[in-house]
Amino acid sequence: MVIRSPYLLGDPVENNLVGREDILAYLKELWAIAPHPKSVVLYGSRRIGKTSILRNIANCSSSDIQVVYANLQSLAAISEGMGEIFLAISDEISDAINLPTPDTDELLKLPQRTFKLYLKQAIQNLENKGLIIALDEFEEIENLINTQQLPPNFMAVLRGFVQMSPKIAFAFAGLHTLEEMTEDYFQPFFASVIPIRVGFLNRATTHQLLANPNPDFLLTYEPEAMDRIYDLTFGQPYLVQLLGFLLVRHYNDQMFEQGRPRESVFTVADVEAIIRPNELFQNGRYYFTGVWGQAAQDAPGQQDILRGLADYPEGCSRATIQEITGLEESKLNDALETLARHDVIIETGRNLRFAVELFRRWTLLTNGT
Repeated sequence: MVIRSPYLLGDPVENNLVGREDILAYLKELWAIAPHPKSVVLYGSRRIGKTSILRNIANCSSSDIQVVYANLQSLAAISEGMGEIFLAISDEISDAINLPTPDTDELLKLPQRTFKLYLKQAIQNLENKGLIIALDEFEEIENLINTQQLPPNFMAVLRGFVQMSPKIAFAFAGLHTLEEMTEDYFQPFFASVIPIRVGFLNRATTHQLLANPNPDFLLTYEPEAMDRIYDLTFGQPYLVQLLGFLLVRHYNDQMFEQGRPRESVFTVADVEAIIRPNELFQNGRYYFTGVWGQAAQDAPGQQDILRGLADYPEGCSRATIQEITGLEESKLNDALETLARHDVIIETGRNLRFAVELFRRWTLLTNGT
């Protein structure tokens, strides 16, 4: 029988989210147990699981909270300003609590006033429940402001909705904390938003995700194979799911395409077989190119550091990287700090290395010195 892969290739995990129980519990504490829900920002590197957390918490709306989810990336090109943003959020609120959306013309003509009245209606309909508005890919707000598609005071407008009612809070998710955003228009939320870092899975949780992706999964792993996957991915959840997906495909190919009977246990040899560069890097290209592209932003010199560091599987010293890149010390330190903050490199003692071994290999193959 062909095994259907339980591993997700790039899509957010809608249910059975493994390894984020602590964050989900903390969010419920901030929203359901606290007297008034608190606004938060989930931040972390690319494809680390922020969207999965928001989608799961939205699916877990309870007698205390109602979470609505909107992805701002789908609004990357808008023509009607903040009214178009509020229209998208209104659609999600309407679906969640069965409250008719406000008149579109009114919302586009008087967006702030119309949406404020709609939020008041929503709070009345929810009675004692809190309303959490989850905005994913919130860096798009900065992009829309910079292209003059949103007014510079947009974050102050959102803050005003929170001040209007203690039942309203926002959950932002993106690559940065609000403090890392570059312009003053993010200041209104600085003092009141709780930052929550979404990091890599640890070794034990990576094992759990691989071995128990769902209750019906019939294949198993040798412990050494799961350790090898962790060593290659450092618990990066997108890559862990990708390797699990490729292993199931490898199993089905051997059993049913090639007609080669085999044990239903994945070994280190199976892991090595699926990390052939072309297939793995092609399937994971959105992660690899995304991290590489982010290294071209903010502090200069990040990509130069990655090119040089890719030659050292076990890592090297700052002095070696400075010699390779020729960066002056202040620029080197700024670039290294940015890469570390974005979970791209790790510094232990005086040794710098890639956090994710597979990204080091991709960098060496495609952008190496």
